[in-house]
Amino acid sequence: MKRMMMAALGLVAATLAVADSGVDEKAVRKNFADTFPQFTVSKIEPAPVEGMARVELKGGGGSQWVYTSGDGRFIFTGDLLELRDGKPVNLAEERLEKVRKEGLAKIDSKRMITYAAADQKAEIYAFTDITCGFCRKMHEHIEEYNDAGITVHYLAFPRGGPASEAAENMRHIWCAKDRAQALTDAKLKDKIIENKLGSCAAQVNDEYALGMEFGVRGTPAIYTAEGTQLGGYLTPEQMLQRLQL
Repeated sequence: MKRMMMAALGLVAATLAVADSGVDEKAVRKNFADTFPQFTVSKIEPAPVEGMARVELKGGGGSQWVYTSGDGRFIFTGDLLELRDGKPVNLAEERLEKVRKEGLAKIDSKRMITYAAADQKAEIYAFTDITCGFCRKMHEHIEEYNDAGITVHYLAFPRGGPASEAAENMRHIWCAKDRAQALTDAKLKDKIIENKLGSCAAQVNDEYALGMEFGVRGTPAIYTAEGTQLGGYLTPEQMLQRLQL
């Protein structure tokens, strides 16, 4: 009951903040519903720019944020940069870093497929797809990453979505007795294990949804534990440079 009351109070506070910013929430919701019926407006927050709002749209198995004018007539889908202390700051990426950091901290490490470095100096988290060419190329260097002191945690992100053939094959991998070997066989040998699926199969859907929240749009998508995006495919040398090792 207490949790429900706190959530309700938070919703009221968010609504008041939007109203105080000069944004017409009802108009925004109506315009988005009329124009994008395939999406649901799940959140409306004041944007850093006066008279604008940030809107979270959910649909298609994930979510995305856009900016809108106060009446919902104009939408901005690009990057909003703030010039801060002489440097451009991507506000969407800044927010996503916080979302990623909190999200990664909540994941049970046993749920991920991990290739651990014997002498760990850094950890990375990579959303991957077994049909992705650059994901396979990255995995060809897995021993080099480990030898350099980089532990690699893989999370599932079938690019075709949870209903794709890749997603189904990845469920078998995520439910394998030796998941690390099964993933290596799939990426480097095109060998897909077939075994009985259990509750472990749901991890593929869960991690795909998490990737959408993190702003993943392609694979591999590589992040630090702090939520910083390192990029897509990186050679071991490039990875070391990005990690400043």
